[in-house]
Amino acid sequence: MFVQRLGWMFIVMVLCLGSVLGCSQNNTASEQSNVPASSEPAASEENTNFGAEPDETNKTDEAAAEEENASTYIVDSAWGEVELPLHPKRVVLTYHDDIDHIVALGIKPAAVPTYERKGNIDGYLPYLVDEMQGVDKIGNAPPPEAILAAEPDLIVAGYFHREMQAELEKIAPSIYFEWNTDWRKTHLEMGKALGMEDKAQANIAAFNEETEKTKAALKKTIGDEKVAFIRVRQNQLELYGAAGTGSYASMILYDWLDLTPVDEAPTDNWGGPFSLESFAEMKAEHIFLYVLENDENAALATSLLNDKLYAAVPAIQKKQVYMVDSFPWDRGGPIAFTMGMQKIREMVAGE
Repeated sequence: MFVQRLGWMFIVMVLCLGSVLGCSQNNTASEQSNVPASSEPAASEENTNFGAEPDETNKTDEAAAEEENASTYIVDSAWGEVELPLHPKRVVLTYHDDIDHIVALGIKPAAVPTYERKGNIDGYLPYLVDEMQGVDKIGNAPPPEAILAAEPDLIVAGYFHREMQAELEKIAPSIYFEWNTDWRKTHLEMGKALGMEDKAQANIAAFNEETEKTKAALKKTIGDEKVAFIRVRQNQLELYGAAGTGSYASMILYDWLDLTPVDEAPTDNWGGPFSLESFAEMKAEHIFLYVLENDENAALATSLLNDKLYAAVPAIQKKQVYMVDSFPWDRGGPIAFTMGMQKIREMVAGE
């Protein structure tokens, strides 16, 4: 009996132990199922890092490559933003003064407007005739069809075409530069727009140097003596204004060279008609005389210099009348104005 009881007790203990172990395993499994997944990526996962900042070095290299391969560029102008070719082969001009500017920048134009005034050489500006060899002429204030026939890949439009942007841009990329009495402003704008700012600055510096030389020379020969600039046009005289009145002549003599104008010179406008009676009484010690080309004007100029009516004018008495022409007194660019300063020294100071 005792043995039987002992056997039953052993069986019961085994069953209880199995039950306890089973519960323990179930609880462990349940606890493991509630553990959150790790926030760290598995060792085998690839971290693509899509949110990282882009590689600025690569971006810069790509931009540089695009710039190197570009064939055009955008520039601000009097016509707003315009797109120009980077390396134009046929530059066509439509205004005479721009020829001087473009040649001074080292560009040989493919075609230019015809210069029809007296003194032209084969339809070219007389002082640039050597630089114009092989350059086509397309007429004075050329019409669009003449510009088109010149096959431009860049048009530099001038004064007469300032309202024709849309029409010219149908032919080729075009840019317009506003006219300034102080040519240096226009020239610098051209240099910047065409990628030649350094050359433009050098041209301006060369002119400024010539101006200072001329100013120093005239200070010795003219000093504070009274000066007049007179144009003979349509068989009458025109007396130009003092400093700051807006003409090329007044800027040269009074703004840049700091000479003293005659008392009669206007101070609020470029100038205007000047009677022969007033001329006879004028106290100018030096006269710069610009005669527009026709027989009547030439006859009047001869009378001024030789008629006894005007013999009392100090400049005529002392033979200090200097004959000048269009360039640079009536138009021009860096070449004309730099040469002009040299000519003034030659005429007045004998240098």
